[in-house]
Amino acid sequence: MSAMTASMQGLKQAAESGSFAISQAGAEAYIKAIDDAEFELNAMSRQLNTVSQETKLGTSPDAQAMSRYNMESATGGGGTTGIVPAIKQLREALADAKAAVQKAIENYRQVDDAASSGLKRY
Repeated sequence: MSAMTASMQGLKQAAESGSFAISQAGAEAYIKAIDDAEFELNAMSRQLNTVSQETKLGTSPDAQAMSRYNMESATGGGGTTGIVPAIKQLREALADAKAAVQKAIENYRQVDDAASSGLKRY
């Protein structure tokens, strides 16, 4: 997940620097995919509260160990990122990707406008 986040931040930086441009038509599929992913994450987020709660498995040492394991799997710890923090990172990566695509559209328009203003009209 952190590699994906870093990639999206790199894409956003490339767009902000002007080295990434895309037409509106070309960007529509990317924006739709990002919007669809964000919609699914929003639907999933309702269930994250349940996953983040301690499981009630009993008071035996094994039950307590399993309950801790479940919590760490959900919220992180014990060498795992956890599903809740991973989803948060994914949301941030998607936001960066959307910002990058929107900036890339602006970059494309600027290049296109500059090129068209250089053409002679008869």
